[in-house]
Amino acid sequence: MIGTGVFTSLGFQLFDTKPGFPILLIWILGGVLAFLGALCYAELATRLPKDGGEYYFLSKIYHPILGFMAGFVSSTVGFAAPIAAAALALGGYLNGVFPGIHQTLTAALIIIGIASIHLLNMRAGVSFQKIFTFIKVGIIILFIGVGFVKGNIQSVVFSPAAFSWNDLLNHGLAVSLVWVSFAYSGWNASAYIAGEIINPNRNLSRSILYGTGIVTVLYVLLNMVFMMAAPATALVGVKEVGLVASNYIFGEYGGRFMGGIISILLISTISSMVLAGPRVLQSMFEKIPVAAAIGKRDASGNPVGAIVFQTALSLILMVTLDFDSLIYYIAFTLSLFTTLTVAGIMVLRSRQGKPEGYRAWGYPVTPILFIITTLLIAVYFGFTHPKESLSGLATALLGVLLYFISDTKSKEVEA
Repeated sequence: MIGTGVFTSLGFQLFDTKPGFPILLIWILGGVLAFLGALCYAELATRLPKDGGEYYFLSKIYHPILGFMAGFVSSTVGFAAPIAAAALALGGYLNGVFPGIHQTLTAALIIIGIASIHLLNMRAGVSFQKIFTFIKVGIIILFIGVGFVKGNIQSVVFSPAAFSWNDLLNHGLAVSLVWVSFAYSGWNASAYIAGEIINPNRNLSRSILYGTGIVTVLYVLLNMVFMMAAPATALVGVKEVGLVASNYIFGEYGGRFMGGIISILLISTISSMVLAGPRVLQSMFEKIPVAAAIGKRDASGNPVGAIVFQTALSLILMVTLDFDSLIYYIAFTLSLFTTLTVAGIMVLRSRQGKPEGYRAWGYPVTPILFIITTLLIAVYFGFTHPKESLSGLATALLGVLLYFISDTKSKEVEA
């Protein structure tokens, strides 16, 4: 979960929202929304423990065509695009540390390098991810600790009583929540590798719920440090907010060092998506003869064909879209399929009754709140950013076309 969003979102939120509690409210709301979704996904993943995430859930609950659409969107919008965005952010941070480096070329080399590690074998990829995750969380906790020791240099107010309702619920709230939702994306990642998790009835729900709760706390504290350390005028519209805040906390040279550290943290973000995304692609294409290369696994079960395909797609998106467009391209379409998946918990319960294992807390209030809130944000975002929203929908419709082509070809081969 911890990746590009928390180190890039604040500067864009400050366009329409005052620093202090209004910004924290956005991050708290984003965490609550992610946790509501996590509660529902935890039940679905333990009830249907197989690789594929939304692709598998929607295929089993509704219809294979909807599952194929969701899987195609997940592999393109949901994984390849965030990999490209994270790599571009990483390139931006490195440019702040080493001025003059070619950001796009650096980003491309990092994507290829990480994908190569995961291609070696599954164990190497998982070990790489574990190491960088521990490093990432440790450094973030250290950064938060130093920030609070330095104190509230900018005298930012974190009391809700100091702000009016107009300050808290302004017109930019929905768009800001899109950025925050992107930062929280990944709360459902365990569902994509559910078939490879030991004792899924216990570990899947713990992974999803504990991960979401811990990250919410870290995100709120980290954004407090950013705002306490650097003036809003230095952060607004800036992608590398972590680098700016580091310069104010540690000085120019210390800030550059921390900027380099944050760059290392983003490597973990890319690695996590290279680990999870190809499992969706492999699940989709393993039984389709015309796409056998994408569905190919090596002797250890590693989805090598899907890793290569996703890597190539990430590189294409990285050189054709800028950072802002990538985020907006991701936001709208993913929210629709996530909403459909959460609604699936209600469909399954109506058909099969309560599950024997993990049950979502607060059902049915939990899924209803998630569905209503997510749809309201998606509709508002669709009206304010129609180009990116339509591009995401076009990607989903392309998935429908590929489904019928693949389905027809598969039947022809079987005949």
